[in-house]
Amino acid sequence: MDRRDFLKVVGAASISSFVVGDLAKLVTAKVSVAGVTSEKWEKYQVGQKTPSICPYCAGGCGMTITTLGGELVEAEGDVDHPINKGSLCSKPAALPQYISERRLLYPMKRTNPIKGKDEDPGWVRITWDEAYATIASKVKDALSSYPYKNNGNYFYDGKNNPISWLGSSYWNNEECYLGRKLISLLGSNNVEHQARKCHASTVAALANTFGFGAMTNHIIDAKNSKVFLIVSNPAESHSMEFKWVQQAKENGALIINLDPRFNRTSAKADIYGKYRSGAEATLFLGLIRYLIYEKPERIDRTFVSTRTNAPYTTEGIGPLADWETNSNSIFGKLKALVAPYTPAEVERVSGLPASKFEEVAEKFTSIKPGNIYYSMGTTQHSNATQTIRAQAILQLLLGNMGKPGGGVNALRGISNVQGSTDMNLLSHLIMGYRGPPKTIDQLRRYQKWKNTDAPTRGGNAAGTTYTAPDKFAERIDARHFPTWNALEYHWGMYVGTWPGIDPDKEPVLCDLPVGTGNAIVQLFRAVGDGTIKVMICNGENPAVSVANANLVRKALESQNLFLVVNEIRETETAVYADILLPGTVQVERDGSLTNTGRWIQWRWKSLDPPGECKPELTYLTELYQNIRAELKAAGIKLPSEKYEDEHPGVDVKKTLGITDTVDIQNNPEVAWPSRFGDSAEGVYKEIGAKIIQVGDITLPQAAANVIYKNTYDLALRPDLDGILAKRRDPKPVDLEDAKYGYYKNWAVSWMVNQRVLYNNTESIPGVDYFFTWAAISSDIWLGYDKAMIFSKPLHKPEKPVTNPFHHGMPLHNEPVESPDADLASQYPTMWDDRFPIEIGSPTEYPIVLTTFRLAEHMQAGSMTRNLPWLVEAHPSMFVEMSPTLADELGVKAGDDVIVKSARNTEGITVKAQVTDRIQPITVNGRIIHEVAMPWHWGFKGLSTGPSANEITIDAVDSSANIPETKACLVKIEKA
Repeated sequence: MDRRDFLKVVGAASISSFVVGDLAKLVTAKVSVAGVTSEKWEKYQVGQKTPSICPYCAGGCGMTITTLGGELVEAEGDVDHPINKGSLCSKPAALPQYISERRLLYPMKRTNPIKGKDEDPGWVRITWDEAYATIASKVKDALSSYPYKNNGNYFYDGKNNPISWLGSSYWNNEECYLGRKLISLLGSNNVEHQARKCHASTVAALANTFGFGAMTNHIIDAKNSKVFLIVSNPAESHSMEFKWVQQAKENGALIINLDPRFNRTSAKADIYGKYRSGAEATLFLGLIRYLIYEKPERIDRTFVSTRTNAPYTTEGIGPLADWETNSNSIFGKLKALVAPYTPAEVERVSGLPASKFEEVAEKFTSIKPGNIYYSMGTTQHSNATQTIRAQAILQLLLGNMGKPGGGVNALRGISNVQGSTDMNLLSHLIMGYRGPPKTIDQLRRYQKWKNTDAPTRGGNAAGTTYTAPDKFAERIDARHFPTWNALEYHWGMYVGTWPGIDPDKEPVLCDLPVGTGNAIVQLFRAVGDGTIKVMICNGENPAVSVANANLVRKALESQNLFLVVNEIRETETAVYADILLPGTVQVERDGSLTNTGRWIQWRWKSLDPPGECKPELTYLTELYQNIRAELKAAGIKLPSEKYEDEHPGVDVKKTLGITDTVDIQNNPEVAWPSRFGDSAEGVYKEIGAKIIQVGDITLPQAAANVIYKNTYDLALRPDLDGILAKRRDPKPVDLEDAKYGYYKNWAVSWMVNQRVLYNNTESIPGVDYFFTWAAISSDIWLGYDKAMIFSKPLHKPEKPVTNPFHHGMPLHNEPVESPDADLASQYPTMWDDRFPIEIGSPTEYPIVLTTFRLAEHMQAGSMTRNLPWLVEAHPSMFVEMSPTLADELGVKAGDDVIVKSARNTEGITVKAQVTDRIQPITVNGRIIHEVAMPWHWGFKGLSTGPSANEITIDAVDSSANIPETKACLVKIEKA
């Protein structure tokens, strides 16, 4: 098939692309394209049409699924959907193949005890009951000797627990929520998913600046921007969303694109600048310096003085009347920190010419509102949190925050990666970005907090009440305690001391796992050393997606690991599984998902899954029921239940109410999968309930996930059973909605339907301008409404002055593998050697490698490398290199080359793509070569090839534990 024929077939798969949604025209149109048969057209006309949401990137584009007699007839863009208005990119256009090609249909078990990339697992079909029984037995064996008691206190250590859970951003919110609930009930915080590898640094940076770690505006809001600074490639990776950028350009907006490669976004930009991957922080620190030193009149002084902590000292004293000139103010300290980042220094470090930098700086600081778009080119570095913090500080100084057309806008890459992150399938968070209990002292304070309002919190009215040790601890407690309290109810568990009268002396009973678990890179080291004995992996493919993938695969080969994989197809990770379970495609089940702009939308089931594939909600419900029964039979229970067993006559519970009291037992079975039933709607209600009455009191926090509060509101929409995610009304709620395109009657967004975070003009009662939860010092909290230029949670003054933590404000630090020894010395890496890694030197590995995505492929590839149409578009793995480097290597386009790194000295063999899109760059006075590879390939599927992550470095950002997959050193040889 040639490209012309391919495009014809893809076009046929989306009839609406010929005439966008005008059915009257479609009826009369004479469409003569390969694949559109009269039989198919007849089915399309009479088939059932169900609204859905695209399962690929996080844009949240609407789809219409046409089915007839259980068969998928057509998948096309939803013409009524405000985000994509009927358009689709190439990936969802191939949805019929995604649903039908190479599916797993039955549970299977491994018969070959040897695991490896080239080993045949010897799959044998089994029943679901056999699968559940085997999994439950292995979990029981792993937990049989795991301690639940320490120094008289009863709890599970969340990090050393031998059970782990992976995935998934492809699941619906309700499924992600139950995954976090399930692994927590097993006492483990060894839970991770795709978000750690793509946007963990976004959460760390933005949450510790504004209060929430999410895209601040939303996709359609791009139309309100007057200038864009784009440090990613949305034209390719988020192509439907980029349409709104193009609309803004048609209305006069300016597009600036900075990227190591000249990409499709660069081709649409008014200004393009090339820089070295790994030098992103210098660009934004240089922009801050330019604004402060060269154009101070462009600083929004009113905004900065009233909405940030810039006028205060780092001890919280202020506001200072002379904050702009006082060197002790936070603004003064920021001014001193950015002073070295002159245009000349930006050029020396990043390779972006000083004249180009000044052009970018002049344009972006002079036009408002300005919008910063970024994605994994920014997030996947060892200093990524600091770079994103610099972006946020720049936007605060310009007054571009909380305004239509402004913001710091993270473009997320998987359909529900925002929702899965909100449900905190992460080792350091528990629900709604609240942390798990960390210390025994904190749990004793929590019991006192419960006692302070015993009837509504379930404390002991006769017990000691709460006093915070200092302001910083008070703010942390106020952030976390209400969620723990809600989870006690929703998860059927107990947290606190018993009986709660004297919390300082009583035993702690905590059914929530205590402490943080292992983040993704550390997790596979824990697998390798035998700490992790059971891993349940759902809709995730770490054998391809995790940095230094060969180390991951070696860990998965361990005979001491029992691996369960729930997937649609046999992926690279599934090859190592002991039990392989057939999952369902997203259109085969109901549920909600949250796009990159925080819109929570409902995806209706369109058709039944094939074979014995179980909907994920059913799988989760039955899996825990089987595990729980097996564990109870063996005497393995919640810590509070173990306390009861060892203290006959004790009945651990909390009592809610004043006169009409209700006992909340420590029994997760009554709350599984939710207290509102086993449907997606029931779980949704538990996640986002507005009001829950228990006895004669109203729960202080009704929603299990506080940021989703009020997304279930039966009084507001009884016709939708209270599920606000099901709303499909495009009518604006007021004049501002109409003016800016908030679409506030379409679906719902968090927090409380605020479409532009931190926007005080949306006039939502009880919503502060910012949500800055942290105190600025041990004595002073400035309130929710002041963003953190100086961030106390990211302040560690004991660190050296070259480390941003020393200042609580960003600096530039080189990648772990810097191509220049002098820069590595002047701007030492933030890498803190938290675990051993293999590091190459620039003398042996002189070339900088970065990675990127293709429009036709999806992440680790199993959703696209198995689809003939998309494989036809991009059939094989390659490395992009400049003609200059190709000449030096004696390589021409199409030649095989070997790319090697310190992690993989044998290297991987790929095709050379010689292109002007990537060019040599001058850094610190010498020429540096850069190359780039897509990372979608692996050894399973219709199209196979080496993975870029077989050579990437597994160093991580010290704030967020995200791997540095966007910058490492390699050498290249002609094969």
